[in-house]
Amino acid sequence: MPHPLITVITAVRNGEKYLAETIASIQAQDLDEWEYIIVDDASSDGTREVVEQAMKNDRRVQLLCRRESAGPYTAANDAARISRGRYLMRTDGDDLQPPDRFRRQIRFLSEHSRFKACVTFWQALDDQGLVPGRIATLPRPGAFKWYLLLRSASIHSSLCIERDAFFEIGGYRDLPLSQDYRLWCDLTRRGWLGVLPEVLSHVRFHENRSTNRRTALQRTLAHKVVQDHWLALTGQPCTDDDVATLWAVGYSLPSDIRRGLAMLDRWDRSWSGDATLDAEDRKELAGLSRLRRRKLLRANLRRQPARTLLAAMKQQLQQARGAFL
Repeated sequence: MPHPLITVITAVRNGEKYLAETIASIQAQDLDEWEYIIVDDASSDGTREVVEQAMKNDRRVQLLCRRESAGPYTAANDAARISRGRYLMRTDGDDLQPPDRFRRQIRFLSEHSRFKACVTFWQALDDQGLVPGRIATLPRPGAFKWYLLLRSASIHSSLCIERDAFFEIGGYRDLPLSQDYRLWCDLTRRGWLGVLPEVLSHVRFHENRSTNRRTALQRTLAHKVVQDHWLALTGQPCTDDDVATLWAVGYSLPSDIRRGLAMLDRWDRSWSGDATLDAEDRKELAGLSRLRRRKLLRANLRRQPARTLLAAMKQQLQQARGAFL
């Protein structure tokens, strides 16, 4: 049997409710040179039966079953090891993919040979359908590696990566959450991750999504990713408190304003010294810095009104001075 161009990978646990729709969105792709490996991570519902039903009518759909749950990244590694495609495509078991996704991403990588992977914009999805106005965009690739120090990106269901590059990086770490975040950081530092600025994934939000159910663990593992990424980019260590401050700034959480602004200043100085950034990258990062400062002040206005207003005035003066000079 000839090797397919694409291996689609889904790692799923107790995904019976939405999985059939996800499979159907893969089968509806207008590029059909794919195999689809679904790993059942020891589900206790009807996930396995959903996949087996799809397999009856489509030989490209395959099922792997784990006896014990090890999390989505270990399960995805299982699929990657037996994959035959030149490219690996990811989708979570509750998300949907528009029919032109595969074709557009393969074309993008063929036209931009410096990239070994690409991700796309996505639109939120709920049980009523696509959510108007909830479209997540991404920075340019050069700016993206620095923006990842402030926040992650829920783009896993839009990933297309060369299989050889995935294994050169070492695949996913065998941890339960945040290892897609680590993958983005690694790919951007290598200059391998392209951004296709089109909505080519529909990400479903519901109460049982793993990142909603395990917030504390998600944050702990994500903080470790940020710490490692900061060290790799700057050569300087970043303390646990520094990372917590970056996280609060990135997600506009209540926090100490002075620490937050000081950490943003440090972030600005760090990316400003990156000789690989072009003028557009720098313009985008400067805009992101201004945005995060505004959001930080807004998030803390009620808790720290006097300090927030003083900080806002100081920021305005600094921006006015910079414009004048």
